[in-house]
Amino acid sequence: MIGFHRRLLRRVRAGSTDLYWRCIGKWFGNPPVPRAAASFLFICQGNVCRSPFAEGYLRKVAERRRLVEVRSRSAGIDVRVSNPSPDLAVRVAKTLEVDLTRHRSKPVTAGMVEDSDVVFAMEHRQAVRLRKAFPRHGAKIFLLPLFDAGSSRSGERFLRYNIPDPYGKAEKEFLECFRKVESAIDGFLSQTELGKAP
Repeated sequence: MIGFHRRLLRRVRAGSTDLYWRCIGKWFGNPPVPRAAASFLFICQGNVCRSPFAEGYLRKVAERRRLVEVRSRSAGIDVRVSNPSPDLAVRVAKTLEVDLTRHRSKPVTAGMVEDSDVVFAMEHRQAVRLRKAFPRHGAKIFLLPLFDAGSSRSGERFLRYNIPDPYGKAEKEFLECFRKVESAIDGFLSQTELGKAP
């Protein structure tokens, strides 16, 4: 009987969470994708896992295409002390050919946002916060997971609007996170020309 109640509670919670994100989706989307972009800024909470991986992945894509004019940077919304990426993040990123060994976290600044053609947030709440903090730049602030085709096919609507933070979790969560970042960036790049300023 206890097991039944726990399963029922999990279903109720999942249903209410799905309803919440279904409602959020009606009011939240991305601005129009620019025809071209050359400078990118990736934002997450602490700038040690998701955004530095995204920065490195886009840099790798640009290098393979020999696009020397492309700039890729990252920062965090909540960075008080500069920290390296966790060892597990470094190891998992290395398997995906992204080097995080020299990364150190930094806080997002108005200058970074100003100097970027495109600014990506990893989570819905981060995009909302950035748009409030930098209202003049709302047209360049995007929610990265909305470009991941796999998230739209997922039954869990939370993943449509959020790339979960793997910090403190296992290797599996890091790999899932980084793969989702890759997929979302690829989805964005399929809609714009990389390497030319808008």
